[in-house]
Amino acid sequence: MSVQLSHPAPPFNPKAEAMLSAIGGFPISDRQLFLAGYSELCRVDLTDRHAVEICGASGKLAAAVARTFPGARVTGLDLWAPSGPEPEEWKCTLPGLELIVGDAFDLSAFPAESVDLVWGQAALHHLSHDLDTLCREVTRILKPGGRLVFVFEPMGHNLAVAAIRAMRMAVHEMGDESNLYISQFKRMSAFFSTCEVQMFNLLGYPVKALSDRFGGISHLVHELDARLFGMFPRLLRYGANANVILTK
Repeated sequence: MSVQLSHPAPPFNPKAEAMLSAIGGFPISDRQLFLAGYSELCRVDLTDRHAVEICGASGKLAAAVARTFPGARVTGLDLWAPSGPEPEEWKCTLPGLELIVGDAFDLSAFPAESVDLVWGQAALHHLSHDLDTLCREVTRILKPGGRLVFVFEPMGHNLAVAAIRAMRMAVHEMGDESNLYISQFKRMSAFFSTCEVQMFNLLGYPVKALSDRFGGISHLVHELDARLFGMFPRLLRYGANANVILTK
């Protein structure tokens, strides 16, 4: 199964804009990446459907999806129980949302072919040590035509980006981080019928120190990246970040 590389451009799904609050502490310079990824979560009307977030932490993005599709059943799964005032508030205001404790590698809580969408945000690179188990579990619970979406993942083909990340990880002692590679997506695609990888941040990553502070610079860099990706498609693999969309 081949992996299709792309660089999506605006306009994005209007519903995705309302979900940007779920970005949390991620850089605002990646706004287009998140809009593209959230558009994939909104591609199909989830009303009367079941969507599951894996590695969802507090459940902020799961709550955003439940708010966007009030008629959907949305389950947020993480290794630790959510805490704080927001999850308590969601219990009252979002009846379709459920936050549970569970392991992305063990989805036995969900019957076979019972879920329409599975997604994770900045999650796949924490699960890449056992892709086969992950894919087997997800494809078991997905309905035919269901999708697995990962938003905001780090890529490792760009050596300059890899070097910058390595320095950041060493400075901040970030032990649970790793880059992803297209070869891994090809391995995952064997479990699915299609695999699309949306690439971002060719030049955008090296200038993040500026573009995270000045939105105008971020816009210009996005425009330049789009032109370079369009003129030289082989550069797509060297994007620093990606969204991954797999269809059963």
